[in-house]
Amino acid sequence: MGILWVPGTSNLKMELMIRLTFLMALFLVAACSTPKLSPFTTGLMEQNGWDERDLSRIQFYLSDDIVLERQIRDRKSKIERGEIIMRDGRELERLVFPKGTQGTMVRMISSDKMAVSFEPGKDDRFLVFVPHPKRNNTFILSAQNWQKGQGQMNYAGQTYFTVPGSGLAALMVQVKGKSSQNVKQKTVEGRSIK
Repeated sequence: MGILWVPGTSNLKMELMIRLTFLMALFLVAACSTPKLSPFTTGLMEQNGWDERDLSRIQFYLSDDIVLERQIRDRKSKIERGEIIMRDGRELERLVFPKGTQGTMVRMISSDKMAVSFEPGKDDRFLVFVPHPKRNNTFILSAQNWQKGQGQMNYAGQTYFTVPGSGLAALMVQVKGKSSQNVKQKTVEGRSIK
């Protein structure tokens, strides 16, 4: 394909303009294909009447990174998926669940606790999410206990600790279309003294 020559412009300028136009078009396509995610809340669950079977068919996404660490006590410890890091002379295994990681609900632990797995084919490897009343009942990461922003939890039969900031991670869902609402409206005329 040849470059169109426009009087008063150099071929280099035209080529740059074409490349810039191509990059802008590529950016627009990428922006349109990115799913619009909304927080997963108890209100959304109740509004749609979803039960456990329905929830198991919903694609969940992480709103933020989750990083789990556990100390390796001896050389016999089995490292399956994490990376090994050294901190203060200690050897740690680190598991990272990046923002946007897809997951599926593998079971309801109770009416307000969901076990969500982010590893393919590993239903026994899950994180627990519960609704948080101060965050509009959005399902956020749960732990057995929290101290100074660090949560302790069981993952794949091992005790892990979250790094600070992981406790902010919430479940997100892709919501397509607009919710249908029936609004009945009445205009009040006002009342005057007779």
